[in-house]
Amino acid sequence: MRRKGLDKLYDRLTPEERFRLDVEATARGDEEESRRLTEGCPRHSYTLNDIGFSWRWEAARNLTIVMLLDLNQQVSKLRMIDALRSVLPYNTALAQNDAHLAYSDGRKAGSRHAWKKAGMKGEPPGWGEVEEEAGENGELAMEEDLQAIEARVEKSANLIPELLGRLERQVAGETLPIWEAFVRFCEEEMRLEPEKVLGAIFEPALENVRWLEDLAEGLDLEPEHETVEEYRAILTQAWNVHIAPAV
Repeated sequence: MRRKGLDKLYDRLTPEERFRLDVEATARGDEEESRRLTEGCPRHSYTLNDIGFSWRWEAARNLTIVMLLDLNQQVSKLRMIDALRSVLPYNTALAQNDAHLAYSDGRKAGSRHAWKKAGMKGEPPGWGEVEEEAGENGELAMEEDLQAIEARVEKSANLIPELLGRLERQVAGETLPIWEAFVRFCEEEMRLEPEKVLGAIFEPALENVRWLEDLAEGLDLEPEHETVEEYRAILTQAWNVHIAPAV
């Protein structure tokens, strides 16, 4: 009874209500409900632009968005690497400061422990109020220790830029073919410059593309030919399928 009651209401749904109900039915896997909503939708006749024109626009938009989903995800990784690289000097300075403090705290703790084990009272010489009275030999030893610590911290810190550089080159190598494939697709199938296609559909993305091209040039990186052709073939096939009825 409930289903029959609902059936009587289908023809009263607004396009917006029908759309929302169909999305919800599809999301929960209710194919029968989705079919009822779709088949019960009112039909109208329209006058449209030539499909050879409008379908090409639709295909261009859809394929550009698909390309950008892949491209921007990779570019985001590259920008994160770039951001991490910019904070490395500060991170190294913080690590050296922490190492100095740890050394100082450890030396003080060791002195106090040895002082107490020797049966002495109060603070050991060289710390606290009498710190200025520590001998030159002690100061020199501490200075040498701190220099050695700084050298170790700096050596460890130098590994991170190298690792980031390797990661950057790897990710850039995976990203560049996406754009190069789109370039060739635009030139061969639409006979348009890719920057113009991208600018017409989503102009803000041009910033990421230019940034990627500058990065690739700085790394002296070329796109892997086989990957470019695979991605271009996918775009071309989707384009041909989409516009086939209009040809």
